Amino acid sequence: MSTSTAVIGGSGYLGGELLRLLSTHPEFALTAVVSSSRSGEPLEAIWPNLPGNRLVTRSDSQELNVDLAFLAGPAGEAMKQVPALLDAGTKVVDLGPDYRLRDPEAYARAYGQPHLDAGHLAEAVYGLPELSRDAVRGARLVANPGCYPTATLLALAPLLRAGEIKGPVIVDAKSGTSGAGASLTSGTHHPEAALTVQPYGTPTHRHVPEMQAAITALTGTSLSLVFVPHLVPLVRGILCSIYPALADAADPAGWPALYESTYGTSPFVHVGATPRLSWTQGTNLCFLSLQRAGDAPVLFSALDNLGKGGAAQAIQNANLMFGLDESTGLRQPGFGV
Repeated sequence: MSTSTAVIGGSGYLGGELLRLLSTHPEFALTAVVSSSRSGEPLEAIWPNLPGNRLVTRSDSQELNVDLAFLAGPAGEAMKQVPALLDAGTKVVDLGPDYRLRDPEAYARAYGQPHLDAGHLAEAVYGLPELSRDAVRGARLVANPGCYPTATLLALAPLLRAGEIKGPVIVDAKSGTSGAGASLTSGTHHPEAALTVQPYGTPTHRHVPEMQAAITALTGTSLSLVFVPHLVPLVRGILCSIYPALADAADPAGWPALYESTYGTSPFVHVGATPRLSWTQGTNLCFLSLQRAGDAPVLFSALDNLGKGGAAQAIQNANLMFGLDESTGLRQPGFGV
């Protein structure tokens, strides 16, 4: 029996990617789409890449009566909707930031608004499946990680858990313009973003508290993180160049074995050659590479910010929540060029 599924926030880029992936998912049956800005329109009018899908969007999430809901709205929206959804027996994957930080004061500092559902923060599972599969399987509320944290944490986790690195860790991250969302802003307007590279998010990007909280959960200790993102003239993709400081007893020669033991059976994390963003586009794949720059180690991490950094990872989490193979509906290969 298929799982009735809703997408709340169906007119943004993450919502559109969810709809694209769900259109071929063998178990999750899309029965409702909510869009406050495009309510009453058939999906094929909002997303012409889904021809023939005449499901009409709703204006709100009241009385959805579904087994699974993906929330793809901006900060502050999910926490208004999650309590009612959970009370109705719906399992929830939130692609926004509302449940990624357990500390409501940290959330308020990062997002400039108070948290309205602090009671569910402790219950929410931070859904990075490669590092928390068992917790995700038992969850009814999953906080889908941000795109930058996914790329950064997957690269660093084996070394952090083994005590191989210390702070400061420098993360030089580059992202395509779709990471800014579908609403037009002056910085992501094509004449401003094309033919240039723009650093932004300094001195502290919103995702830094999320990454630091996840690192503390992984290691039990805090870590100094220097994170500088850049907007590049691409639509999709994230590439992180990461420069860790070695712990006193670090043994870089043993690092390949650490990554093999962590990700050797993971269908979506691959360790090997220097990655290209084209390999990741439209997929749930993350490519990692361990290299050296002179005598210093450097890690590369690449993924699709709308895929493994967003919608595809959300479906991977939902697969685990409903007892499916985590790769169900997510076996698309990336592009070669």
